[in-house]
Amino acid sequence: MTYLTIALPEAAKAYIDRQIASGHYGTADEFLTALIEREQERQAKQKVNAMLRSTLQKDRTVEATDKWWEQQRQDLKDRLPPQV
Repeated sequence: MTYLTIALPEAAKAYIDRQIASGHYGTADEFLTALIEREQERQAKQKVNAMLRSTLQKDRTVEATDKWWEQQRQDLKDRLPPQV
């Protein structure tokens, strides 16, 4: 595990504290880890959408089978940094 010290505005710290108090997260670490994972997923979805748009713009058709989607997911995983 790696440790990171960050400075946050008071409002951001208060928001994290409210999330913990509400029971959504057990610690600030859990909250920030979930936030990072959501951002990584968002970026992966953007890449898939860009690939799909590129394919459509090239006027190529692709049958989006389960195998095709799995290959797209694997290609994205290979390009993304390791998840937290």
